[in-house]
Formats: sequence, C-alpha cells, structure tokens
Amino acid sequence: MKIVDSLRRLSMVEATHSSAATALTLIAAVAMALLHMAQVHFYFLPAGQFKNLHIGFAILVVLLTLIERTSPERVWSRRWLSLLALLSVVPLAYIHLEYQALVEIRSFRPSTADTWVAMGLVLLSLYTAGRQWGWTIPALAFASMLYALYGMHLPGELFAHAGIKFARMIGYTSIPYFQGLLGGLTELSAGTIFMFMLFAGVLQVTGGIDFIIKMAYAIGGRTRAGPAQVAVISSGLMGMISGSTVANVATTGALTIPMMKRYGFRPEFAGAVEAVASTGGQVTPPVMGLAAFLIVAITGIPYVEVVVAAAAPAFVYYAYLMFAVHIRALKVGLDARDAKYEGLQSTGAGELERMTLTRASLEYGHLLLAVIVLIVFLMQTMPPGTAALYSLLTLLVLDALKRLVKLRATPLAALADVARMLVQGLEAGARTGAQVAIVVAVMAILIEFMSVTGFAQKLSVLMLDLAGGNLVALLVIAATTCLAFGLGLPTTAAYILVALLGAPALVELGVPLLAAHMFVFYFANVSAITPPVAVASLIASNIAKAPFLPTALLSVRLGLPGFLLPFLFVVHPEILGLDTGIAMRLLVTALALVAVMALNVVAEGFFLTRVTWWERILLVPAAFGLLWPGFGPTAVGMALLAVVVVRQTVVSRAVARTA
Repeated sequence: MKIVDSLRRLSMVEATHSSAATALTLIAAVAMALLHMAQVHFYFLPAGQFKNLHIGFAILVVLLTLIERTSPERVWSRRWLSLLALLSVVPLAYIHLEYQALVEIRSFRPSTADTWVAMGLVLLSLYTAGRQWGWTIPALAFASMLYALYGMHLPGELFAHAGIKFARMIGYTSIPYFQGLLGGLTELSAGTIFMFMLFAGVLQVTGGIDFIIKMAYAIGGRTRAGPAQVAVISSGLMGMISGSTVANVATTGALTIPMMKRYGFRPEFAGAVEAVASTGGQVTPPVMGLAAFLIVAITGIPYVEVVVAAAAPAFVYYAYLMFAVHIRALKVGLDARDAKYEGLQSTGAGELERMTLTRASLEYGHLLLAVIVLIVFLMQTMPPGTAALYSLLTLLVLDALKRLVKLRATPLAALADVARMLVQGLEAGARTGAQVAIVVAVMAILIEFMSVTGFAQKLSVLMLDLAGGNLVALLVIAATTCLAFGLGLPTTAAYILVALLGAPALVELGVPLLAAHMFVFYFANVSAITPPVAVASLIASNIAKAPFLPTALLSVRLGLPGFLLPFLFVVHPEILGLDTGIAMRLLVTALALVAVMALNVVAEGFFLTRVTWWERILLVPAAFGLLWPGFGPTAVGMALLAVVVVRQTVVSRAVARTA
C-alpha cells in the first residue's frame, strides 16, 4: 500500500476514486511514453509490432483512467472495467508474440485464434472509444462493418457491393492484414501524433498554461477589449497544441469566460468568443491540432508546405476575431485598459498588470526556446515525430536545469522536483495521447470499409453528378456534407471522415489537392460551432451560463472567416501560396481580411460610430468585391469601402469635437 500511495501522490491526478487505478495508470502511461520515445529515436521494433503496442497500451491506459473516475458505489461498473483492462493485455501480447507468423505464414490465411483475437481487439476498441468520446464514432465504425458484411443485399448502385465474408472482414479490422486498427492512421498516431501529445503534456506540467496566459495578457491585455483579447490569444495558442477544441474551451474558457463577463461582455458573447478562438487553434500552425499530420499522411504533401499554406488563413481568422471583439467593446462603451485580472493570477497580486512581453519571454524562456526548436526542426523537413521528440528532450533538459538552479540550496529537493516534473509530464502526455489514439484507430475501421467496399469512391461520383460539373454547386454540396459529417466529432475524426468523402470530388473537378483538403478541413473544424450540435459553443455556453442557441449563432458570426475562407482557397488559391509569389499572397490575404472585417461591421452595426442602413448596403458588395477574383471587382469593392470609411471618419471626428 505504501508503494500505491507513493505513486498516487506522484501522479498528476489530484482527485481519484481509486488509488490503485491511478498508480497503475501512472506506470502504464510512463511506460507507454518511454516506449514511443525509444521507438521514434531507434526504430527497434517492426512497424506492425509498434502499432500493436501503441493501440494496446492506449486501450489499457484509457480503461484504467475510466476506473479511477468511477465512484466506489458503482461496484459492478468497476469490476467490469477491471475485467476489460485485464483482457486488453491478451491481444496486445498475442499479436506481439505471433507477429512473425502473422506476417510471414498466416498473412492470407488467418487461424481461428487470429480471428478471435482480432474480434476481441475490435470490441475493446469500440467500447473504449465509446466510453471516452461518446458512441457516435464507434456506432459509425460498427455500421461500416455490418455494411461490409451485408452490403450486397442493399438496393441501388451507391450502396450495393459484392460483399465481404466474415473472416476477411475481421482481418481488415486488424490482423492478419494489419489494416484498420493497425493500419496507416494508427502508424501516424503512434509515430507522430503521440509524440506531440507528449510534448504538449510536458509543456503543460512545466508551466505552459501560465506562459500562454501571461503572453496573451502582454499582447492584448491592455487594449479596450482586454479580457476578450486575452481570451482570443490564449485560446489560439492553447488550441495549437491541445489537439481538441472541446478540451481547449473547457481549459482556457474556465478562466477567460468569467473574466470577460466581469468586465461587461454579455455571457453569450463571452462564450462565443471562447468557442471561436478555441476552434481556430485547430487551423493554426505549426501543429494545427494534429490535423496537419493527417493532411500529410492522406495527401503525401510535405509537412512544411501544409504549414506554410495554413499560415495566412489562420492570420485572417484571428485578426478578424480580434477586430470583432474590439468593435464590440467600442459599441458598448467598454474600456478594459485598466482591468484587474485577479482570476488569472497564479502568484502574487498585481503580477499580470506588471506583465510585459519581454518579462513573459524571460520568465518562460525555456518553454519558448523549446517551441522555437520544434518549429526549426519541422521547417528543416525533419520527420514531425522526431522533431517533437528532440523538442521534448530540449524542454525536459531546460526545465530541469531551471529547477536545479532555483533549488540549488537543497540539491535532494531539486532532484525530487525534477523527477516529479519528468514523470508527471510524460504521464499527462501519454494519457491524452492514448485518448487520441483510440478515436483515430476506430475511425480507421470506418475508413477501411468505406474504401474496401467502394462506397467512398461512389459517393464522390454521386456528388459530381449532383453538381452537374458545376464547381460552385459542388463546393456548396461538399461544404454541407462536411458540416453534416463533422457535427459532434472530434477535430481529427471529423477531418478524416470528410477528407475521405469530400476532397476526392473537388480534386476531380480540378481543385488543387492541398486546396481541396484545406477546404474540407476548415469545414470539419467549424462544425464545432455550427448549430444544431455546435459542441464547442455548447461547452462555452455552459461555462458562461448563457442560452445555447444565441451563443451558437454568435459563434457562427464571430467565426465567419472559417466559413468563407474555404471558398477563397478555391477561387483565390494564392492565399495558400499555391503557384504565386509572396507579394500576391500578401495582397490576397490583406483583401480577405478587409472583406471579412467589413462583413463584421455590417453585422455589428458599428465601426468608428454607428453604421447607417445605406452604409451596410454598400459594405456587402464591397466585401464580396474584395473576395472575388479580378481587378474590376476588387476596384469596385475598394471604392465602396472608401466611401464608408471616409463618412465614418468625418462623423466620428464631429462627435468627438462636440463631446
């Protein structure tokens, strides 16, 4: 019991219903983290064995996490989860020990034991994913398995296929074909995504959240919309590394939403700002909520090209949001330049009020340096997983040195502090990485059978037929499909699904491959703020204690670039840097930003002063003229915009003189 208690105190988890489960989770998570770090550096395991250990450890860690969350009163639920945790070791050990025979002898003729083990692995994965992420994704994956078995009985060319026998269908889920749960997406999850989760976990334990909040305050805290600007910047920075929009809303929103309400922003507006800012983190380089690596895996486009392409749209997204909250502050007469940020202070009173960008950078310079190292390695075309590993090691070494220097008077206490930081950082990253691994692996089952049965290809053909060869119609159909399939799904799962369904049809009509995938990727993300589900807006409205629907509708308005930019990727691919120079890309980016700002003024009814009805009428064609290709529409848009800006300037100065 002393060992269990010691491990329990060492864990990052503050509250648990089972000290034993927490201790076992700590051991499994740290072992999983060390295994992945060693594999990414030394590559000592065959790919199939590594993928099996990855998914096996992920199932075990998530089940143990579920046990520690289950109250002691629910005796049978805890026993059931404990039984599943024990059973999860069976496929892990079997596939690892039988690997050579599976790939060399039984690759096309699985034994009865192989089939039973594969069935067990599938059921464990579906159940674990359902308990962790909800039952939508497992239900879709299970439906795809039934479709593979019985699709030959369905009517119509779209749904009917030749049929797949049971043993072969089970083989496609994992062994002996090493597809589905043990396919390419799981390899990406094991070698890349998991390493970034480790990096994010260590970043969090070493003060990353405090660093983000202080950086956000130093940049935007002394503006008129200060609390809202802090929310926008901090949520954007957090979203880049969190990999989950919902987790981002729950983490930073708990701090920023009450702060915005305290200084005069309406609850539904505060919730919408947080939801939109958190959603945007998933489209912001360099990590892009892990979807960047999925785009690389699916398209084969180099990582650097994906990140460079995403930079300008992300800038437009956040610049627009910062402009929108500033205009709202002007409209309602808020001035938060002297605001006090007691709710965000982690140390002494008044610390944030004295915070500057230089001070924040010096205080957390080791974290900033680790992020810079990551970006440099990625830009040098180093494999992303390896870049994350070396950046992680850099962060661990720098933080350890900082702690040793700070506690140099007590060397033993300093070493204990370093050891605690190391263990908790790896545990935090592995826990999150295991959760992501489960949902990605289960999504891989769905994708496997949509491809094997030919459904995905036939759906793309159907979309092309519905569009009748018209690109605009196809874009609308694809956007609607992406929003529908992305509702309620995690970012990674939503993108994987819509990339399979929507992108091929766009490419077929001549849309560049990267532009097509960025199109569906953006719509997969903004489904998190799109009613009727709007999961990010739902979480934010709960925190803000605001009505859901008004919060969701405001989220759509504040997230306007997320709905317009994808169309711009097609008509103005220069914003992605495709086949153009830097000057043209900067011009298109500037025009896009001005256009969406103009639309926000139309919706808000305020710019430098109140906007009249005829100014609103002028701003709508002005905005779309700026977005439309060609010199003529752009010139007309600029002229209409100039009329409104001049009139607003004259009136606002007149009001100021008479005030």
